[in-house]
Amino acid sequence: MPSLITLDLTLCKGLTSLPDTIGEMQNLQTLFLGNCYNIAELPATITKLRSLVTLNLYNCGGLRYLPDTFDEFKTLQVLSLQGCEKLVEVPPSMSQCLTLTTLTLWNCHVLERIPDLSMIPKLQIDGVPEQLADWEVEQRKKRAEDAKAGGNKGVQQKQEKTSGWAAVKKGHAMLGTAASQHGRAVSREELEARNNPRAASNSTGAGDKEGGDPPQEPPPE
Repeated sequence: MPSLITLDLTLCKGLTSLPDTIGEMQNLQTLFLGNCYNIAELPATITKLRSLVTLNLYNCGGLRYLPDTFDEFKTLQVLSLQGCEKLVEVPPSMSQCLTLTTLTLWNCHVLERIPDLSMIPKLQIDGVPEQLADWEVEQRKKRAEDAKAGGNKGVQQKQEKTSGWAAVKKGHAMLGTAASQHGRAVSREELEARNNPRAASNSTGAGDKEGGDPPQEPPPE
């Protein structure tokens, strides 16, 4: 099937692996493997998909390992690892996947290692082990060193905003759960608004005050 553009294998619960020949589908742009619970790992040849833009591994609860050749992806932009409960690590090569713009890491409860992912514009992390806070400390140190070396503090501030770990440490697991129930990702702006409801309430109240009905005069006696 060399001309196939989209392959949707969602809810193929009996699927335990993908064939190595999947790397030959050079026109494939979208691959859905959501709820394929029994896939333990992906074939290394999957990174040979030269046209792949979206890889959805939502709720692949049995997935433990990813290929350590993510740097071979030349067009991958969106990767969802939401609900990959047994995933042990995010491979170091993912930090070299320069086209990746969105990565979702939700409810990966046994995750042990994460590489430097600060280059990903939209990084969404929730429900991962608390000990990975050490990872965030290392990333901040690295970003500070890079900013100092480059003499560009603006780069450091921008990368810190995209990290996503601050929201995790504030305990926004409830937000991730609510978003999961609606079947979509939560933007960083939404997280900030929900984490600071007082500011949102004040803003709304001010708007009501300015745009509300004028006060009514008392009736004549």
